[in-house]
Amino acid sequence: MVIEPDSPARALSVEARVGVLKALADASRLQVVSALLARPHCAEELAERLGRSASTVSFHLRKLDEAGLVTKRKTQYYQVYALRDDLLRLTLRELVALPSASDGPAQRRAERSRNQVLRAYFRGGVLVQMPKQWRKRRIVLEQFVGRFEAGRRYREQEVNEIIHALYADHCTIRRMLLDEGYMARDGQRYWLIESGTRIPEVETRTPEVETRTPGGGARKAGVSEMETRKELKRQYLETPKQAGIFQVKNTVNGKILLGSSTNLHGPLNKHRFMLSIGMHTNQELQRDWKQHGADAFTFEVIEVVRQKDEPGFSVSDELTLLEQIWLEKLSPLAPHGYNTDTRIRE
Repeated sequence: MVIEPDSPARALSVEARVGVLKALADASRLQVVSALLARPHCAEELAERLGRSASTVSFHLRKLDEAGLVTKRKTQYYQVYALRDDLLRLTLRELVALPSASDGPAQRRAERSRNQVLRAYFRGGVLVQMPKQWRKRRIVLEQFVGRFEAGRRYREQEVNEIIHALYADHCTIRRMLLDEGYMARDGQRYWLIESGTRIPEVETRTPEVETRTPGGGARKAGVSEMETRKELKRQYLETPKQAGIFQVKNTVNGKILLGSSTNLHGPLNKHRFMLSIGMHTNQELQRDWKQHGADAFTFEVIEVVRQKDEPGFSVSDELTLLEQIWLEKLSPLAPHGYNTDTRIRE
């Protein structure tokens, strides 16, 4: 099938197409879409019709809204949702036919989108806020990359000064430039990575010095040992903390301990450690661990909160919605699971 010139598929970026497909790849959201095919609904009506909680339905409606599949309008106290008929009429062939990278209109749209991002996040040539969305963040970071010269090596202080001219938090930007592959580092020297190249593997050797112990004895230690510890600590502090849902699963009987946290760095390791020393507070889980052994259990993060560049966005509120959805989906309460109540946040 040939895509007509005025087809809405032409206006969809690759990311938007993927978003539509992802939004529909969920049984609960398909139920919501099916109900909206009949007529527009508010969240409360859908919740009653589908037998789900209003918060769960609102969560799925928000996902459909982010994918551009629904429209909404305010009617008295309610938001009424309706399906976008133009997108629903697209065939699968139209949806998966990717636009050509050399397409003139597509390039112009990309440039307009880029300029919109720059206008939204820069004031007077200075970055006022770092966007959380990856695509926007890459556009912003390219403004910093343009301040550096290819082939030149910079001291960390020089990097900080260049970044500071555009944004006060030079540590965050410096880390992002490294993480996103724009720059490489060898000790305290930084340089731009040319397109199509990889970060070179540099062999480093730690010089040894002799130090005195409190008892007068001598020992040798690396000069950069303390610097390495400081760097590791800095990287840990600069790493953004993820909020989300995790589970400890018994693969023998299928029982699950469901949990959530605004910082997923530690909870799974904590549960594993407490089980290994026989001191876990969940007695039933501890008994099964002792009976079946450590190999019978898996520890995994099952969903993380996606940060959004929206006024009033709350990680805690988003995590609460995820908790409700996964509690409903997995039913981890005893006797079917290890949870004793619905308060699962740590």
